[in-house]
Amino acid sequence: MKILIAEDDITSRRVLEMTLEGWGHEVVVTTDGEDAWKLLAGSDAPLLAILDLMMPRLDGLEICRRVRALAHHVPAYIILLTTMNLRQEAVAGLDAGADDYLTKPFDAEELRARVQAGIRIVELQHNLAARVRELVEGERRYRHLVENSLGLICTHDLEGKLLSVNFAVAESLGYTPEEMIGRSLGDFIAPSTRHLFAEYISLVEADRGVSNLLHVVTKKGDKRIWLYRNTRYEEADGALYILGHAQDVTDLKRAEASLQNLSLTDELTKVYNRRGFMTLAEQSLKSARRGKHKDMLLFYADMDGLKEINDTFGHEEGSRALVNVADALRRTFRNADIVGRIGGDEFTVLAVDAPQDMVETILTRLEYHLAKLSDPGKYNLSVSVGHVRVPADADTTLHELLNQADARMYTQKRKRREARP
Repeated sequence: MKILIAEDDITSRRVLEMTLEGWGHEVVVTTDGEDAWKLLAGSDAPLLAILDLMMPRLDGLEICRRVRALAHHVPAYIILLTTMNLRQEAVAGLDAGADDYLTKPFDAEELRARVQAGIRIVELQHNLAARVRELVEGERRYRHLVENSLGLICTHDLEGKLLSVNFAVAESLGYTPEEMIGRSLGDFIAPSTRHLFAEYISLVEADRGVSNLLHVVTKKGDKRIWLYRNTRYEEADGALYILGHAQDVTDLKRAEASLQNLSLTDELTKVYNRRGFMTLAEQSLKSARRGKHKDMLLFYADMDGLKEINDTFGHEEGSRALVNVADALRRTFRNADIVGRIGGDEFTVLAVDAPQDMVETILTRLEYHLAKLSDPGKYNLSVSVGHVRVPADADTTLHELLNQADARMYTQKRKRREARP
């Protein structure tokens, strides 16, 4: 896909350009906001754009507004580059018409997830646009396609009252067409987004084409997400109606969420990585301080003898040993506890609602699972563990708690080494 990069910072621009070209995309690069706008408004506009928030002559927010205001134009999917920790920038970008945002500095996994999601959305938008063009070619073909299409097709008046729905729409929501026709489209929108319905009606009444995501709810109460492209038409007698065409993208959105989860998980051991652990542990600390948890325990574990395993049996065996240590930790702790790998052979666990008197039981259980996963013919798995109590009413930071547990772990490791014959 042709992708536009509009970024005046040379480091970020080169990283984006080299990464996207390495994935096989055609990349167009500019450092100027006005030039980016001209490219997006042209007849051969890139279908996906990565725009920096601040650029010479024209900023990313204004570019988003102008692109979304283009008439009879299937807009590009826009990812806005924002600065880390400035959430208001991302919110302003989404309000201006950006589809997604990426904070700087970013990593390849985050970039890949957002670009892949954008490409899929663009493909869906163009498929929908092509389908709409087919619908208006003739009434006979229109009716045949509407009634038998697997796409979700409906018409409604300028107040939102449904004039027709095809079988696919009715079936997807668990109704018959007769149960839906005559009711307001707003009746089928999820309550959490129903307040946006009036704004949608205003947009379709004022413009010919509106494209967005629609959160709907089925007759059984299940929530689904539709990507729609709705267009205003006028009958020969002057009557106006809205032709709506949509596709269910619930699974796609769930896949996007799964991609986001991948950025929180250690690829080798499948426990949380440093980022995932720190994020979830911080949330648990905040919950505890709001009175939702009792005291907690923080464990810091370092695998013993990984270097010897690598030197003797090879790195593949060392990786297998790390996986087994992670598995032993998962078996030892509860599902509610947060297990993470934060370094090469270092693991952390935040045990929620865990009093101090559980420590010995936990460590005994851990030794048991390590022994079960060991290979006596080669080596025995073991870890050095330090722990700290985390009172719910304390204001100690997570980093301070980790440092304390880490120090106690090294004290234990040193004692075990000194005790060796």
